[in-house]
Amino acid sequence: MLEPIAELEFYKKQHRYRLRNQWLAHNVSDVLAFDMTPFKQAMIDKYKDGPDGWAIRGESIHDWLDQHLKGEKPLVPEKWAPWIDALLDEQFFDDAEILATEYRVVDPGRSCAGSFDFLLKKDGYIQIGDLKTVSSKKAVATRKPATAQLGAYASMLSRQGIYPDIGITLVVGPEKVKLIEQSVGTCLEAWEEAWDKFQVTQPNF
Repeated sequence: MLEPIAELEFYKKQHRYRLRNQWLAHNVSDVLAFDMTPFKQAMIDKYKDGPDGWAIRGESIHDWLDQHLKGEKPLVPEKWAPWIDALLDEQFFDDAEILATEYRVVDPGRSCAGSFDFLLKKDGYIQIGDLKTVSSKKAVATRKPATAQLGAYASMLSRQGIYPDIGITLVVGPEKVKLIEQSVGTCLEAWEEAWDKFQVTQPNF
């Protein structure tokens, strides 16, 4: 397993990162969401909270996958069993060497950090992945890949001399999983384009 980056800390409540005791200006999620329309943001916020909200669903299933990939035997919350059972039936992780889970990466030059869900080696390829949970089978089919997000993580990970070959968006809903593979080159291009658009909106000091 990869050793964590020294002195890179994540503060969950604020959703912010610190490197060597200095707050970083940006995180990957905020960079990619800077131009979200007010309507889309309102819809996201509407379904975020509560016992059936996407926040608790995502956190619960991410926590389960993190422990599972580390070789532990986490309890399956009954509420989210249809999602987790679908992941257990998925053969993608079979015979894979797990290199990292819930791993934080950073680009000090851009004062930006983020966390990816898993890094593994399978069939001779290093694959970096992000897990997306959705509310229904229909939403699994329509969920788009996390292209730019994976590009951000791959770019930051390359600063440690690790160069993924494939980006994986793992979409899970109740009783259904979709695996989307993309070349890391495509992901990197999408991240650079997103970063350039974001930078245009930033004030010059």
